[in-house]
Amino acid sequence: MFSFRKYSRLILRVMITLLMIGLAVGLYGDMRDRFLPIIQKGTLPRSLFVSLVICLAFIGLVMVQTWQPRAFSFLNRLRGALGWLRWGVALAIGAFTSWFFLFTKWSEVFSGFYLRLVFLLLTLWVMAWLATRARHEVMNWHAFLVAGTLFGSVFTIANALTGVVGYPFGIFWSEGNRMWDYSVLYGRRLYDYPLDQVIPAYIDLGRQSLWGLPFLFSGVTITTVRLWSAFLFTIPYVFLGWFVFYKMKDHLGLWLLAGLWTMLFLNQGPIYTPLVWIAILAIATRWMPLWLGALVVILASYYAIFSRSTWMFAPGIWAAVIAFVEANPKGVRTTFQRWLRAVVFGLAGLFGSNFLQPLIAYIKNLGQGVVIRGTTQIGATMGAIDRQPLLWDRLLPNPTYPTGVLFALLTAAGPLILLLIICGIRWRWRLNLWQKLALWGSSLAFLVVGVIVSVKIGGGNNLHNLDMFLISLVFAAGLAWEAGVFSWALKPFRYTPFLHFLLFLALFVPASQNMMTALPRNFPPQERADEALSVIREAISNAGPSGQILFIDQRQLLTFGFVPRIPLIPEYEKKRMMDEAMAENAAYFAPFIRDLSSHRFSLIISEPLWIKFQGGDYHFGNENDAWVKWVSIPVLCYYQPVETFLDIGVQLLVPRWEPLKEPGVVCPMP
Repeated sequence: MFSFRKYSRLILRVMITLLMIGLAVGLYGDMRDRFLPIIQKGTLPRSLFVSLVICLAFIGLVMVQTWQPRAFSFLNRLRGALGWLRWGVALAIGAFTSWFFLFTKWSEVFSGFYLRLVFLLLTLWVMAWLATRARHEVMNWHAFLVAGTLFGSVFTIANALTGVVGYPFGIFWSEGNRMWDYSVLYGRRLYDYPLDQVIPAYIDLGRQSLWGLPFLFSGVTITTVRLWSAFLFTIPYVFLGWFVFYKMKDHLGLWLLAGLWTMLFLNQGPIYTPLVWIAILAIATRWMPLWLGALVVILASYYAIFSRSTWMFAPGIWAAVIAFVEANPKGVRTTFQRWLRAVVFGLAGLFGSNFLQPLIAYIKNLGQGVVIRGTTQIGATMGAIDRQPLLWDRLLPNPTYPTGVLFALLTAAGPLILLLIICGIRWRWRLNLWQKLALWGSSLAFLVVGVIVSVKIGGGNNLHNLDMFLISLVFAAGLAWEAGVFSWALKPFRYTPFLHFLLFLALFVPASQNMMTALPRNFPPQERADEALSVIREAISNAGPSGQILFIDQRQLLTFGFVPRIPLIPEYEKKRMMDEAMAENAAYFAPFIRDLSSHRFSLIISEPLWIKFQGGDYHFGNENDAWVKWVSIPVLCYYQPVETFLDIGVQLLVPRWEPLKEPGVVCPMP
């Protein structure tokens, strides 16, 4: 009678061999498509030999490990001799592969799916081998998970650093004007604008106060600001993970890895850093006395409404849920004390988000006979959601987001959710009904809010609007770990293979994000950027001292002194106009059209404008159509392009003296 256990090792070896054969077939297809046209021209590229060496090395290592693992005995002894140095070698290998794909032209050579997969797997194999401690093993399952976390973290940080350059123009759609926004709070000295007037910037105070910190120092460069932004989109996530999994600190290596995994998981959003700081404050309340924790929740909630209105309830809910659900809360001995902390923190969050700001305004105006009337923060938030269309098709695959919000969320968070549910049942996470309602009810509420905000026009191209839901899952994972729900994770793979497979997905899906498609940033040559700057400077000079110059876009050129200092015109900024265009706000655009028709500006600097409606079948097609209707048509009706740099994304426009001749276009009248 056939015994599966008796032949299990042989079956596993055969399966691995078949996988390697299938991989070899895929590699042959990639290499044929890549190199055959070059070979047919009589050239034998060195990249072919490099590709062959890497492919043969990986397949050879796997086959030897599968059939003759004892052949690695010498290498295993060498690994043991390295001691702690092997971790430095592992990180260096991960850094080299990240540099190889993100900063060199070799990334194009390995753009084929199977070629890139083999390179990444080879890196992972070597790092896992180095992470294995047992001398008799080539590698083990836990070392493989550790290597994946380390490699994913190094790659994520390296990917963030690709944007740390001195290139003077915006790298993506809103980057340039965002840097201008950040500078206004602390760096208004950089602009020629009346000192008795506030420079309006279309950004929340939470982000502006955080991203704008470099402008406290004189002489700050565009490279420094981009480096600060790269830091904010990576390292604070790690700090949050260390706070959430703080009780792992006795196992230092595991605790460090938990912080790195948190960065990888939240980077799938990504998550704006103010919410990360808010989450850190919420988790920190678990170690505070009740009065201090309530005060921190009030301050965090107050900060939340100045950052993003949809975050207003997050601090109070998170602090309350943590106090209500955590396994062994500090200083809590009775059920009443647990309820008390949860209720007080929840009410503190409600007070900080909805009543503290009106109270401060009332006190400030108390002796002035001023009557203050206003809407609650809840009403303001609902109004912000209602003022623009909801595009529900973005939940499913669409031109703006090919995977769709729902499938992307299922891929990003599905494995962790399954782990929490299965382990909570199987390992008996001892939560009563109220605790379950608090934990999963709040997560569901954050999910609903995130989905609705994601389908607003202008969004739905990533998961960043599901930020509160993703952070809630991290909190749930930390609370589950403390309750012993994940104790199986430290045991060998063979005891719980399905759960280990889910753990693999929960780790490697975030860790591998963008690895298969990552390429170096493609900037125009320096000479081209210098030419564009020279043309802009000359146009500003020709406009004369009395001419008003409007920067719709690329305002960072003023911020960092790439162009001469001129009187600042803060209105009609690109992001603000895009938002008002999506809301069909005719009242906002009335003065804009009036200023255009009167030729108020002697020069306008914008992204390239054209009149072409696209519809929902194109990437951000609905947003494009709103922009064309409310911005492109009015501008092109009264101004004409004189210089356009498509590769840089800049256009210079001057007053038009002859009517626009464009079929089907009716110019708006002031």
